[in-house]
Amino acid sequence: MRLNAVHEVAHTIRRILCRNIAPALAAVALLAGCGSHSAGTAGGTPAKPVAGKAVKPIDELSRNMVSAVASNKPSTLPLLVKFELRDRPDVGQPVELDLAIVPISASVDRVSGNVEAEDGIELLEGSEIAAAERPAEGVPIHHHLKVVPKRAGIYTLRALLTVDASGVPASDAYSMPVIVAAASGETSGTPGTAGPTASAAAPGPKRATEAHPGPPPTAAAQ
Repeated sequence: MRLNAVHEVAHTIRRILCRNIAPALAAVALLAGCGSHSAGTAGGTPAKPVAGKAVKPIDELSRNMVSAVASNKPSTLPLLVKFELRDRPDVGQPVELDLAIVPISASVDRVSGNVEAEDGIELLEGSEIAAAERPAEGVPIHHHLKVVPKRAGIYTLRALLTVDASGVPASDAYSMPVIVAAASGETSGTPGTAGPTASAAAPGPKRATEAHPGPPPTAAAQ
């Protein structure tokens, strides 16, 4: 009797174990599958690239460029005008200049113009600015100039620009100063500069004997 009870208990335990082990194994397999899927998602999915800030064409202009001065303040033209000398201006030596004309409105239909130089500096190249039809807003229009200073001083180049915007033409002049330093031993010829005679020595003061002559000598006694 006791033996039969022991066998029955053992059988019951086996059935319980068999009944519970199948769901346990299934749960383990399910968890393993979830874990591998999560790991694959974390490691296999590439991160989305971060979109960089777009660089505007106007931002690519040289940092050495400076703004030209419009004759009308504020300027009536929807333009930004900048320029840069590539080298130091020296008397008698050609120097190149970069000009950038940037439309700042989508209404600009056409840009054209010319460049003038005042006396003292000669314009060798770039007097005519070719017309740009339907230029893009914010995109620079590049123009190349070459000048040669004739003498030392401060001179001005003027870009005379005409813009057709929404069918309405308008013009303005933009000044670009060019400073030409005098070479050693050379004068600029500007007012106030000492001329060649300024360095000549002034006559010195007369000697005392010349300024105050003594009394005439007396006659000898006979």
